[in-house]
Amino acid sequence: MRKRTGKALLTLLLILVIAAGNAHAAGLPAETRWADPSSVQLNIEFPGNGYHASWELFRCSCGDLLVRAELAVPGEVESGELLLIGGRAVLTRGFGVYKAEAAASLDAAALMMQLALRLLERSEPGGPAKISQTVTVDLLDEINHIYLDTGYAEGTFQAPWSIAGTISAPSDTVRKFDLSFTFSVATPEAVEKATMRLYGEAEFAPQDFPVPGSSPIGDWDLSWRDENDAVAVTAETLDALRAQLKGN
Repeated sequence: MRKRTGKALLTLLLILVIAAGNAHAAGLPAETRWADPSSVQLNIEFPGNGYHASWELFRCSCGDLLVRAELAVPGEVESGELLLIGGRAVLTRGFGVYKAEAAASLDAAALMMQLALRLLERSEPGGPAKISQTVTVDLLDEINHIYLDTGYAEGTFQAPWSIAGTISAPSDTVRKFDLSFTFSVATPEAVEKATMRLYGEAEFAPQDFPVPGSSPIGDWDLSWRDENDAVAVTAETLDALRAQLKGN
């Protein structure tokens, strides 16, 4: 076997460096928007009162959504999963003593996810592809309110509001964020300031949906986004439920 010469080794190293550089540059397509992640992990904290919420949202290529939630207040923690099928059926499991109200928490998760993505859009309007290193965010908006709408619930954050924190790129397809959001709250006496911390990460690469289509729906509790839209379910698996909803 021939030994590589020093020149050959240098050439090989240069090729590896160029390949690594090209792999990093490939990253995300320039047109990728903050609203395009395949999954988002989001934490919300209200400083000083011990409230913490953690959500993981996964998007299926079929259009369904899975939300894994953990909600904590002083002395109490509840967790569970919500699965929105066809925009109509809501499957839930977990949530302990709050099991009956679990489906309603889907809107809380959707509103907070919308808020996080809206703040990221304002922090870097060019989208996640523009973030290649840690970026410091320091933004004040004294005019424009933030309006959120899931189709079933709405929310508004009044101006003036501000964002401070960082956004980084731990990998080509992941964007990590840690933002302090200060906003205005109107009370009968005056307009006061409130602050929440939003931190987590968004994955923009396609990935497998965590719940297989063959999963039995008998493992979940079934409810409906709109009770007037309910149908008699005969399906036994997730894929079968998807098919039944498309046919009704």
